[in-house]
Amino acid sequence: MKNLTFWIESSKQAVRYWWLLLLVGIALFVIGMLTFVFPARSYVGMSMLFGWVILLTGILEVLLATANRHFVTGRGWMLAGGIIEIVLGVILILNVGLSAATLPLFLGFWLMMRGFSTIGLGGDMRALGITGAGWTILTGILLVICSLGVLLQPTAFGATAVVVWVGVTLLFAGVAAGSLALQLRNAHRCFEENGRR
Repeated sequence: MKNLTFWIESSKQAVRYWWLLLLVGIALFVIGMLTFVFPARSYVGMSMLFGWVILLTGILEVLLATANRHFVTGRGWMLAGGIIEIVLGVILILNVGLSAATLPLFLGFWLMMRGFSTIGLGGDMRALGITGAGWTILTGILLVICSLGVLLQPTAFGATAVVVWVGVTLLFAGVAAGSLALQLRNAHRCFEENGRR
């Protein structure tokens, strides 16, 4: 009974801050749109903007992990991912003139990390019994595949292909994070309704 109570309380804590994940999704989607709106600046000239968005998502990830400190599953990965994102964001902000060969490596690595983070969140959702866990895991796998495209395309197709890959993957990651946030919001509402009964 004690374990069941702890599981219920942990589940409530895990979904309470769904809006932080929604902010991450909005930030990713906006930067993805900007990549297509300003294609000429997207590759190197927008490295500072990429840096700020990565830094923001990292801070939000750390806040989300800290807020879910009672929910053990996957928290360490989320916290580590957020810290790595903060470091990557600072590196990009401080090195605006990254070479055409270096920037895709940073972005590709970051997108791959987000993919693995999404897979981890899907596992947490499955553990909590939240619907859509399978789709979330599949989304994470697709993000990892797209990140490989970002990492491998520069040598094959050049800068334009990298901009396209990064833009599409950012849009995809933003939609995925937003969708997951809305699923967590629904779970949060269910917990609140059951709590009133």
